[in-house]
Amino acid sequence: MSSHPFALPPPKQVLLLSMLILSGLVALCVWVMWSMPWMGVRLAPANSGTVLIQAATGPAERAGLKAGDTVRALRTVTGDEAPVMTGDLLEEPDFHTEYADYNAFLDKQQMLGDILAAGRVGVVTGAGETVWLIPEKRPLRDLPVMFWFQIVCGVITWLVGASVFAYRQRDVAARFYALTSIPFVLVTFSAAIYSGRELALDGTLFRNLSVLNHTGAILFFAAFISLLWNYPSRLGGSGLVRLIFGLYLAVWVVDTLQWGRDMNFGFRYPALAGLSASFVLGAMQWRHSRLDPISRAALKWFLLTLLAGSSVFVFGVFGMQVLGYMPIIPQGYSFGFVLMMYLGMALGMKRHRLFNLEPWWPEVWLWLFGGVLVVAFDFGLAHALSLNMDISFALALAIAGWIYFPLRQWLLRRAGYARDGKLSTLIPDLLEIAATPLPAAELRDRWHQLLERAYSPQSLDQGKFPAREAKVAENGLCLIVPGLGESPALILGYADGGKRLFLRADAQLAQALWELLSQVLSRQEAYIRGAQEERERIAKDLHDDIGAKLLTLIHRSESAQSTELLRVVMQDLRSLAASLDRQSAPLSDVLGDWRAEIENRCEAAEVALDWNDHLPDNRLIVGSRQRLSLERVLREAITNALKHARPGQIAVSVAGESDDLLLRVQDNGDTSSPISQSAGRGLRNMVSRMAEAGGTVVFKPAAPHGSTVEIRLPLSKLKG
Repeated sequence: MSSHPFALPPPKQVLLLSMLILSGLVALCVWVMWSMPWMGVRLAPANSGTVLIQAATGPAERAGLKAGDTVRALRTVTGDEAPVMTGDLLEEPDFHTEYADYNAFLDKQQMLGDILAAGRVGVVTGAGETVWLIPEKRPLRDLPVMFWFQIVCGVITWLVGASVFAYRQRDVAARFYALTSIPFVLVTFSAAIYSGRELALDGTLFRNLSVLNHTGAILFFAAFISLLWNYPSRLGGSGLVRLIFGLYLAVWVVDTLQWGRDMNFGFRYPALAGLSASFVLGAMQWRHSRLDPISRAALKWFLLTLLAGSSVFVFGVFGMQVLGYMPIIPQGYSFGFVLMMYLGMALGMKRHRLFNLEPWWPEVWLWLFGGVLVVAFDFGLAHALSLNMDISFALALAIAGWIYFPLRQWLLRRAGYARDGKLSTLIPDLLEIAATPLPAAELRDRWHQLLERAYSPQSLDQGKFPAREAKVAENGLCLIVPGLGESPALILGYADGGKRLFLRADAQLAQALWELLSQVLSRQEAYIRGAQEERERIAKDLHDDIGAKLLTLIHRSESAQSTELLRVVMQDLRSLAASLDRQSAPLSDVLGDWRAEIENRCEAAEVALDWNDHLPDNRLIVGSRQRLSLERVLREAITNALKHARPGQIAVSVAGESDDLLLRVQDNGDTSSPISQSAGRGLRNMVSRMAEAGGTVVFKPAAPHGSTVEIRLPLSKLKG
């Protein structure tokens, strides 16, 4: 059960209700436009300050008016007349700075509106002729593009805000985001009506629409600042939100009652202050999200669209008015920038697949910076040097091209170099891994190290299941990378120590690295398998061919000395064949083979054998190479004792001593010390062979007579 005191409506109901309300508002706007008296003219200001007819249809065309005629005034049948001037065509009454001019504009609209509503209207042309016509209801096909554009901006904003709210009703930030859509609809719909008028509106309706427009703008700034206070992270309590709404309520009262000195103080300065406050809160959110890459990525697009959208609108419309200039583009079309900001806010609010947008963020900034640079140079040259607008614009393009485009290319090269430089640091490791056959376990360790160098993740964990494709997960927080061989996938968390999200390019790079190392591993396995098969073939040939021939010679030999020599060669051949097999074996089994061989040799020489072995661990495994080295050294020690010492007994002991495997061969023969035989090749071979294996051979005399050979090999090197 929910802990909230009331149940929230399901998303479908919220969306349905919002669409019903929106449909009613759109229908109301269209009905107001349809009900306006329509003369059938499209008017535009002329160079002489008069109003020019650009096109005439409907009543105007039937009355004889045509394109190119000028309109000097409107007249009623009773003789009342109101002059028509270029100022009457203003798109927005806010273009006036003084409240007196604002009120005069609305009063003039009232006069013209009353004449149009009288029924029969006389159009006084520039030639002094009065053309009479009867206004009709305005057909929908005559509604201007700007009207529909503003309606579409409001509709999209409303639907996006309602969609976010419908699915995140308990989210405070989502509520404020949805709240911003309501005043924006008030702004765009009210402006669509009076900016889409043919010439004039009823004065009372015009004034109410203007107040509604200001109300929506003021409420929008209050809601937007509150949104940035709560998104992507809550910066504090709700006290500031109440204060913001209270301040903007006061602004609304001052503006509506016209208590301010002029329109700048009553409306424009508070709007610019709201934009400035949003930048301050954006900077605070940037610092607050430094350890949260998803919030940081959402904030990037939030702030980018805020700058590109609201800044262009507020400075391009309000800012130009504060400086005493008309807006660069019509205000109705400027709402498209606010819509762009609103859609960018939705990307951040949704927080889904933001990692796909991360690579575009610097590109959009550079694009925006280039546009701002051209406008800034154009404006500065025109006013600082008093140049013609065409000349200043041409110079602005030239200067921006000389400064911006080289700077842009340099920044892009730097960004590309950073990516390529990071990849280039991995190339030596890749070459080393590819050139050096490594065990599978070590290759997997090198794979982990390579990923850590490439992405510097905060965490690198092993998943539960294998994967065959690298992909970004958890909205960019994690990167899933296949493990080598049959190993489970690896999960990398928080790229670059948590400073950014994982991007699609990261997944592509990881996939390429994995495929490369997988090929290396596959080739190494094929190489090892081929080498093993070749060794097995050689060992088999040695055993079956040469071994069989040696065995035949042993049976046919008539000399005991030759027979013994052939047996030694046979044993060496078997040891060599075993080493080619490259198979490790339990040390206990190997000791059994050695004991059987030494017993046979001692028995043939009529020498008693005392064998004693105490393994430190019965689970010890000996590698094939180490087995061959120990076997040959042990065999050489037995050969030397039987050949030179003529002993009555040989004692062989095997034990563990200080983490070493110790083999001791002791005889009671006539030779007091094998040192006298040190010049022989056999002893030198014993020493060098054990040194290669990582062990040692020590020769010393035995008491009261005889000699001792100690063969020592660390247990850690037993497997090779």
